[in-house]
Amino acid sequence: MWNIGNSTPAGEPEHNIALIWVEDAPALEPGGRATVRLAPLTPRSWRHLEPGQVITMHETRTVAGTAVVLQADFRHTEMCFGES
Repeated sequence: MWNIGNSTPAGEPEHNIALIWVEDAPALEPGGRATVRLAPLTPRSWRHLEPGQVITMHETRTVAGTAVVLQADFRHTEMCFGES
């Protein structure tokens, strides 16, 4: 789940879902850094993102990691993120 700046009608942070895969590595270990790609489940919800924005990853309500948007390419409904 990702907090990408969207809110629920009640004003709470909305968490958006995306498939994630790590480039050039079989996995991303806890505390590790890597370039990853995200394939949003609802691409329309992500279209406001631009390079340089920071988003947070959540496994629960607690932040599990952060990412910096490097590229947002919605022609293929995926985005590239770098180390943070």
